Amino acid sequence: MSEIEDLQVRIAFQEDSIEELTRSLLRQERRMAELEQLLDAVQRRLLELEQKPHHNASANHGEIPPHY
Repeated sequence: MSEIEDLQVRIAFQEDSIEELTRSLLRQERRMAELEQLLDAVQRRLLELEQKPHHNASANHGEIPPHY
């Protein structure tokens, strides 16, 4: 194999590697965006739950639970 052919093979291999890395990066970026949306939804739900009054806790405030 000549030096030129060797270089052509190396370049082809590098191009394939770069394409695979690019595809992998794009998959990771999409997954991160999905996870960020999920995290936002969880945070909103948690805030909603924190803001709701706790009926059981306020109704039994100051009472000793029956198992004591």
